Amino acid sequence: MKKRIKDIGTEDLIKRTARTIFFAEGNFHATTQDIAQAAGINRALIHYYFRSRENLFQVVMNEAIEILGNKLQQVFTTDLPFREKIEQFLNLFIDANLEYPYVEAFIISEINRTPNYQFALTTKETERKMRHNLKQELDKEIAEGRITAMTSDHFIVCLMSLCSYPLLAKPIIKKVAKIDEDEYRKFMMQQKKVILHLLFGA
Repeated sequence: MKKRIKDIGTEDLIKRTARTIFFAEGNFHATTQDIAQAAGINRALIHYYFRSRENLFQVVMNEAIEILGNKLQQVFTTDLPFREKIEQFLNLFIDANLEYPYVEAFIISEINRTPNYQFALTTKETERKMRHNLKQELDKEIAEGRITAMTSDHFIVCLMSLCSYPLLAKPIIKKVAKIDEDEYRKFMMQQKKVILHLLFGA
């Protein structure tokens, strides 16, 4: 019997559909039948390409993390001024989470549920270099009076909090502010400027 050759187009279609269902719609419990129906294919194809729903989930999760990690590495290894790096990070992080708003919620829930959950945006060596460079650049910004004195860890926590909370609290913000999806997206675009102002001043 002739071995069937896998179709890259079909494989990508399945992954794109799964990403949308899992991370754009937040349906982490979607079945292979749900994914197949949304993709307009036979469920058997999902098992052929990915063997199981759990494996498909892990593949799309790992790819999403890898893509974000590569982009973050590109941002923080450039020679741009520190403020411009942070501005690029805000554009990257917020835009990515507007497209797939449930990725971060899933990672947080998995870490809480499974303390040994393995999550890394980059290699340990790259992360070490990025943190070292961040500390040096932050110390320079503080010394020159452009940022309030704080440790690099506190800076990262402040930055992530200002980015993440409005994304994780999207339903609350929309309800309290009485805004729809389009208005919420405009709000998040404005939030980028607000964060820069809070961290760096006018």
